[in-house]
Amino acid sequence: MKTTKLIKSVAIAALLAGGNAFAAPVELLLNGGFEADVQAAGSWNIYPGLTDWTGGGYGIELRNNVAGVAAQGVNFVELDTTHNSSLSHTVLTNAGQLYTLSFQFQDREHVDASSQGLVVSWGGGAVDSVNNSLGGGWETRTYTLTGNGSAMDLKFLAVGTDDSLGTSLDNVSLTTAVPEPETYAMLLAGLGLVGFAARRRKAAK
Repeated sequence: MKTTKLIKSVAIAALLAGGNAFAAPVELLLNGGFEADVQAAGSWNIYPGLTDWTGGGYGIELRNNVAGVAAQGVNFVELDTTHNSSLSHTVLTNAGQLYTLSFQFQDREHVDASSQGLVVSWGGGAVDSVNNSLGGGWETRTYTLTGNGSAMDLKFLAVGTDDSLGTSLDNVSLTTAVPEPETYAMLLAGLGLVGFAARRRKAAK
């Protein structure tokens, strides 16, 4: 009887550890591709903010396939507007919850590298500083972030020379992270133990 209870405890622990193991990732950004805001083809403008995004002190420059082509759709943003600026989105996080951030960025062609770059921050702490002046074209970066149970800001900030010729940003995605393979293994092992115990009880009768 004690062995059976122990096995049940292990199985329950595995189930709890698995949590939403079979749930699909949830996208937390409504406008990660900046397509929700209408911008005329071949034009650009600076806005205080965009749908789902708060602009910094010098706003957000929204472009529709001008001075570059969007990574997806037709719109993308630049954050060195009249001066280096930023955009941010606030997420109400769960403590210990993992989140997957991905985005695409591209430095301005034929512009000095010192003018380019973005700093990415999460909850006020720097995640990375990116530029691709040596590679050219759209580049993708992916990061795993951790929630602390409070409202945390995802922020992109233009850096480099303050000259209105900054790095472009597009296709931002923030999702709840998919559980690691070990979580699935633990869950299946727990279910297997429950099944094994049930068969032993049945055979002993």
